[in-house]
Amino acid sequence: MSNMKKLTLCFRVRRRSSFIDGIYLRNKVLNFMPNLNRFQFDIVCDSSIINSDYKPSSDYIRRTWIENGYDADCYIDYYTDEYARCHIYSLPFTMDRIHHITSRFPGGTFINVRILRVFDIVRSFEHTFFVKISRSFSMLSKLTVSNSTERIEKPSWTWTKFKQTLSIIEYPHLTELRLDDVHIDYVEQFLSNLNTRLPSLNKLYVKYEHLVSVTNNFTRNATRINCSKLKTIIFDETIHSAHSKDFYLYFPSL
Repeated sequence: MSNMKKLTLCFRVRRRSSFIDGIYLRNKVLNFMPNLNRFQFDIVCDSSIINSDYKPSSDYIRRTWIENGYDADCYIDYYTDEYARCHIYSLPFTMDRIHHITSRFPGGTFINVRILRVFDIVRSFEHTFFVKISRSFSMLSKLTVSNSTERIEKPSWTWTKFKQTLSIIEYPHLTELRLDDVHIDYVEQFLSNLNTRLPSLNKLYVKYEHLVSVTNNFTRNATRINCSKLKTIIFDETIHSAHSKDFYLYFPSL
């Protein structure tokens, strides 16, 4: 590949004994491409087996790329003393999707990303995280949330003075939302217009019991607006019972 001028790498590897940094990729790949003038990457080292005596920082991994001439950002999740995840990506980011991000994601500007999954098995996603997502991915159209951890900062069912200090998050272009693998707190976070505005949402994946609870059996006004334009609802299992009259009134576009 000595004549290659443009290269895009998007991959995920598991169970490595070290993270892929700029030095490794330069020695193993880039040195064999002397004509390369455009290089984009989105690389995840997942479930890496790490040495507890040496834990490289995000700044170190980032610096190995910058010193090799590539602008990049990075964050690391040290799950235990033995296992970690490192996500490194080039800037500016031009791909339309990015590998799933965790609560350690530092933010940035990703105007080309349309499809995103946020996933964490250790920490909950709090309000500030979703603010960061809305600002970083301003053109997002499909979002999947995967997190079964109960939130520390509980979404409020009523409008309180405390709630007024928090910004209402808006995802103006979001058309598809997957909440079928989450704690109920995240269903409340997205469907209540006290927390989030979803003016374009038309497709929702959700657990039926979560939807019943958060909408107060399809009567709650605070969740009615974000549900009003839904054309498709996909439940995590087949629902055999007949829907009530309130159900059909609540989702007039179904």
